Amino acid sequence: MYISREDKEFLIQELSVELHAKLDGGRKNLIVPVCPYCGHTGGKFGIYVGPETAKKKLFMGHCFSCGHTTTDVNQLLDDIGRSDLRIEETASFGPVAVPQFFTLDEDEIDDELNIVEMPEGWKRCYKNPYLKSRGFSFDDYEFFPVGTTRGLNFKFDDYVVFPIIDNGDIVGYISRHTWDKQRIDEYNTQARLNGKYEIRRYNNSGCKEGENDFVKLLYNYDAIVEDETDTVIICEGVFDVIALTRKLDLYENHRIAAVATFGKKISDAQIYKLQAKGVRTVIIGYDGDAVGSINAAAQKLNEYFDTYIAFIEDPTQDFDSMDFWDIYDVFSTNLKTPIEYGLNVVQL
Repeated sequence: MYISREDKEFLIQELSVELHAKLDGGRKNLIVPVCPYCGHTGGKFGIYVGPETAKKKLFMGHCFSCGHTTTDVNQLLDDIGRSDLRIEETASFGPVAVPQFFTLDEDEIDDELNIVEMPEGWKRCYKNPYLKSRGFSFDDYEFFPVGTTRGLNFKFDDYVVFPIIDNGDIVGYISRHTWDKQRIDEYNTQARLNGKYEIRRYNNSGCKEGENDFVKLLYNYDAIVEDETDTVIICEGVFDVIALTRKLDLYENHRIAAVATFGKKISDAQIYKLQAKGVRTVIIGYDGDAVGSINAAAQKLNEYFDTYIAFIEDPTQDFDSMDFWDIYDVFSTNLKTPIEYGLNVVQL
């Protein structure tokens, strides 16, 4: 069925009003807050409005909750009670493959999260010698809650513990030992020889029943303001996010925010969470030595967002170790598209 550009834009506008829908970050899908078929809330129903291909039909609708798929735009319009918008020319769609946006299983894009208890004895702090050595400022303590167990929980002695907050709820935590990696490695070498307990550099949530898998979480997610934050910088870890926010003074900046994926990969659930808030542009800020991981993440993200890579030429550096001018140079002169990164970096 041929749909003119004018009709397409008109239908998108009408569907947005009728279903209270909004375009995702890549402007390829309308995210509908309530499924018109099963009534499930949370933006599980999507309508594809991107470029039409053999596998991606314009105005296909799919619900991640009930699994209902509609391939005929007129059928969709009838189902939502807007038969007045029907396209006059009718055509029968043959069997088509569901577009990539709709091929994510419910489990893969499940964004339901459980509230997690912080470690016993944890209390927020506003002063800490280890964090001071990492450059923490007053604003950092205000914007990024962190605390210790104050010697009341031996499992977390000498750790600083950061809650992971989503929609105001604590849904996980990251716990970092205050010793540096070299000291931990030296201690663990002796501990193994003597049959003693080894120190874990990180002691995080996610191991107990009822705790959330980290592939469903983003650190600093609440800094993304729905329909206001246009650009998100994706980092590996907590300290990269905090350092970048401090050095670029992003504390009150609602247009740009930094988040962490807890490693060098991004999941479908994390992509969905960014889409749900209307993010349009993402910048991958993984460490410079993660060439393969950066390339893989860029290819995946480029399906949904305007995607760039903040290329850090020195593989030993990250945002936490770089000063303001080094970071400024990266964002002002060394942003690369996925194609540029693939040609100029991956293939070197």
